[in-house]
Amino acid sequence: MNHTRWKPARERKVAEGYQEQPEVVAEREQIRLAHELGQLVYDRRTALGLAQSALGERLGMTADEVEAIELGGMLPLTADLLVRLAGALDVTVELHVVSDGHNTVGFADHAA
Repeated sequence: MNHTRWKPARERKVAEGYQEQPEVVAEREQIRLAHELGQLVYDRRTALGLAQSALGERLGMTADEVEAIELGGMLPLTADLLVRLAGALDVTVELHVVSDGHNTVGFADHAA
């Protein structure tokens, strides 16, 4: 049996012409972006050698809240959160919002 030929239900529906409600599409994009940000936070935190509790102190949060961010569970993403993360992780946050809905978030080191 070849499982690579299986398609998730959503992909089958799209192939059949089904279109998701705009609210569902927007929520799915928020979740994707939150997971992307979570991975960036985790990667930067570990590169700096910080524990979740140490990053939490820098952010004024608990270690559990930092874990929620890293797991992509901190919704909605706010400008305040991005500003606080930039300061705590010593990075520039690059957020690109585009009309097609495929937004991106990235971190860049500060110029030396």
